[in-house]
Amino acid sequence: MTNTENLYSNIRIHVESHYPMLYFVTFEEQYADELIRKLANEDNRKVIEWDFARGEVDFKNKRQLKKCELSETLENWLVHEDLTNHFLIIKDAHLVIKENSLVVARLKALAQKILHDAESNATVIFVSSQACIPPELEKFITLFDLPLPDESAINGIIKSFVNRLGEENINTKDLNDLTLAFRGLSEHEITQLLHRGYQQDGHVGSEDVELVLREKEQIIKKSGILDMVSAVEQFDNVGGLSNLKMWLKQKADVLHNLNEAKAFGVEAPKGVMIVGMPGCGKSLTAKATASLFKLPLLRLDVGSLMGKYVGESESNMRRALKLAEAVSPCVLWVDELEKAFVGIGSGGAGSEVVTRLFGYFLTWMQDKKDAVFVLATANDISALPPELLRKGRFDEIFYVDFPNKSERENIFNIHLQKRNQNANIDVKKLAEKTDGFSGADIEAVVKEAIETAFVQNRSALTTEKLLDVVQNTHPLKEVMKHKIKEYEDKFKDLKIKAAS
Repeated sequence: MTNTENLYSNIRIHVESHYPMLYFVTFEEQYADELIRKLANEDNRKVIEWDFARGEVDFKNKRQLKKCELSETLENWLVHEDLTNHFLIIKDAHLVIKENSLVVARLKALAQKILHDAESNATVIFVSSQACIPPELEKFITLFDLPLPDESAINGIIKSFVNRLGEENINTKDLNDLTLAFRGLSEHEITQLLHRGYQQDGHVGSEDVELVLREKEQIIKKSGILDMVSAVEQFDNVGGLSNLKMWLKQKADVLHNLNEAKAFGVEAPKGVMIVGMPGCGKSLTAKATASLFKLPLLRLDVGSLMGKYVGESESNMRRALKLAEAVSPCVLWVDELEKAFVGIGSGGAGSEVVTRLFGYFLTWMQDKKDAVFVLATANDISALPPELLRKGRFDEIFYVDFPNKSERENIFNIHLQKRNQNANIDVKKLAEKTDGFSGADIEAVVKEAIETAFVQNRSALTTEKLLDVVQNTHPLKEVMKHKIKEYEDKFKDLKIKAAS
């Protein structure tokens, strides 16, 4: 049984079990209408539809019947309408429910009428692009995420479009390339892009993949729940971390030859968690990894997913992960992971939402099939739930410590070369004098010394000028001495693989 068939069967069971309200989350109203039409035909139900733009409309031909507010329609359903064997459809529900106490109160009364009036036998179906469920309606509503087209459906959409153009059948390579590129898009978006690609050169083929990827970048920007990060950092700009870099290069080899690797029996990389001291290159490594993999870098801020209404946060999380899958193959960077899921198990409404988000994220990490490489960074791993740390979530967990002497030499060289200031500088001496400095501390030293040399009559940068700045710098290890000691003890107990 396909995912679509499973979904339809599940919805049908809920209808037959007299659940009063179903909530379809989808951008594809046409797909939702097809499901409702099929259910109505099988049960011989009458369908009444209300939408935000036009009020009451004819479900079959979408002609406007009566311009009215939802509260008025609900009052009619409550008092006057015979609801026997009905589907009551409310389109763009999230636009109406927010901050509308009268609508919420009447929806609650309608749900109770359906539940307690044996003659009613009706089902309210909300259709909306996002979940918005006030607490008063939570117990009455069952949420369904209607899926985007799978590869088989995308295949059919492309073939149908090509046939309508009167062209010969599309060749297998072009079909496969476009099907892969269109994953994660709605049928409407796919059709629009096929039209645009055809308008450009009078042909539908692999050359349109670049157009699709540009459109996906726009989708990411417009979503507001993921950031597309410009991965300008090169892997050679990451100082030290030899074990982590070697491991990532191995994963890059697999990703660059993924089909061959899968045929050989190698599984697609899931991701890596990088934990450790602040300012020691975790975020830099995330950006450099995307460059190494030659993949787009998406940044997920879990805090931005939190919504006001029941189900809104979870819906945002599902949408964010679907967007990542749509852009796949890609790197999904979850920064400061310990802050994202803080409060799990502490009790309270906020904790329940975070716990549900965490559960959904864990399940997705375990079951994801798309080539989304998750790179999570964290400072305090002890704040993370143990379920996240077990094997199967991430391929590996690495601990980043303060750089040793040879790594500090490397980091000084990188920052001096980047600014064309590496001539006649004794980096060995600098490395000896910067024990306990993080990579960020070293970068700050180089930048300040260069600025000082510029201000002092544009004089040449020297080792002595750098050492003067070092002497006047209090590194993070000194400033946060007690917290750093606490981190060190925790990481030592957890026995995590060292990044260098």
